[in-house]
Amino acid sequence: MGYIILLLAAIGLSTDSLGVAAQKSLLRQYRGKRIAIVCALWFGCAQAALTVGGRVFGGLISKIYDYGSFRWLTCSMLALAGLFMIMESLVMPVPQETDDIDAINMFTPAVLTGVDSFLIGLLFVKESIGVAVIAALIIGCVTALASFAGVWIGRKKGTRYSATIQVLGGVLLIVLGVVKLLEELGTIPHLP
Repeated sequence: MGYIILLLAAIGLSTDSLGVAAQKSLLRQYRGKRIAIVCALWFGCAQAALTVGGRVFGGLISKIYDYGSFRWLTCSMLALAGLFMIMESLVMPVPQETDDIDAINMFTPAVLTGVDSFLIGLLFVKESIGVAVIAALIIGCVTALASFAGVWIGRKKGTRYSATIQVLGGVLLIVLGVVKLLEELGTIPHLP
């Protein structure tokens, strides 16, 4: 996977975290800096860890099945993850969050917003674990920055743009799934 696709995937993956961070900022107006740091750490670390987890899981599966037999599935899962993000933003109401930003109340949103990065981790099966870790760090840092910004956006604008941002992230993941599929088919050259 090239750096351009990786950076675009990181931006697409970070949109969920941005929306949840914006919602968290509405709950505690008086502690914005602390909420921004907590959201950035939780969401960034979850995205990075789940990316590596996807790579490890894909590596274990590739010991049983040939990678070539499921690499197309990875591309379609990216598109499905994008469709799910779009449907979620249009249909599902924003869940009520609790007022706390402790580990118990941050773990579930961090994992749920990071599930898509598990799918991205599957794209690194042919790469070494070192490349997957670097990619995970890039994804984690982009998500941390987006989450940090999400708190400040939420304090200024509320969550009215969260659904739109999530739809854009879903569209971006669908496009990346199509691009990755075209790369695998040899229709387009691998992007840098």
